Amino acid sequence: IIGETTVILRGIPGCKIHRDNSFPCFIIDIFQGKELFMKDINKTLEKIRDLRPIDDVMFQQLAESEKVCQEILRVILEDDRLIVNEVIPQASIGNIFGRSVRLDALCTLGNGTLCNIEVQKENTDDDLKRSRYNAASIVSHFSDKGSSFSQTPNVMVVYISQYDVFARGRTIYHVDSVIRETGTVIDDGLSRIFVNTQYCDTDKSDIGELMSCFLQKEITSPKFPELAERLSYFKNDQKGVHSMCKIIDDYAHELADERAAEVLVEIIENIAETLGSIDKACSLAKVTRRQYDDAKALSH
Repeated sequence: IIGETTVILRGIPGCKIHRDNSFPCFIIDIFQGKELFMKDINKTLEKIRDLRPIDDVMFQQLAESEKVCQEILRVILEDDRLIVNEVIPQASIGNIFGRSVRLDALCTLGNGTLCNIEVQKENTDDDLKRSRYNAASIVSHFSDKGSSFSQTPNVMVVYISQYDVFARGRTIYHVDSVIRETGTVIDDGLSRIFVNTQYCDTDKSDIGELMSCFLQKEITSPKFPELAERLSYFKNDQKGVHSMCKIIDDYAHELADERAAEVLVEIIENIAETLGSIDKACSLAKVTRRQYDDAKALSH
């Protein structure tokens, strides 16, 4: 038993292994280790309880359900017959596009349109260019080399934010390609729809009610049963909570890696301003050019 306990304690941060194997010391270490472990678990569980659909880490899991995506899109696009045939999981999106493209959800609609659903909490970037970049990346990947432009896939970007991107006092905006001289809307295969939660307290439409749900930690509205059930699964079901614990841990490590990469890139580029080239800066910092390039890719 003592030997098995020693192995367990070595895996618990902050626990000390006593060489004399005295029983009382092990009891103290077990309780100390358990206390530290429970504090970490409770912090993670608290984070999970606070998550809402507008939060990236939660939305990515919610959106892996075809039924959830279909329910959301039917409301936003005002089409009760809309069908979502397939949702590409977040893990697969990373494998397809690499780290340079971050998509929250990508699904295929019944008419073949590729639909990217994005959520954004912080107003820290150019939302229009981000949506355009994501759409271009999707078109580029899913277009066959040498195919005619008429076979270019139709792409829709649904951009859900916690703020009004255009600051015009509306919950939803449809961005179209328009001939300026005639006002004619052109169908070039790209649709962009921006929705926000900023006015959900006063907007009593179905879209307004859906946006209100995106800010809730628990959803009780009977209008959105798929969204409510899946959110509850990740917060109240044992398997769902366990999977969220792992996801949050992985997400935290990923953010730490990205921050370290950003720091490295910032240091190299600051040195390069003085020395005149990235290669010279890498040499001075004892970093290979490959390490700098990988850090640069990771930080974007």
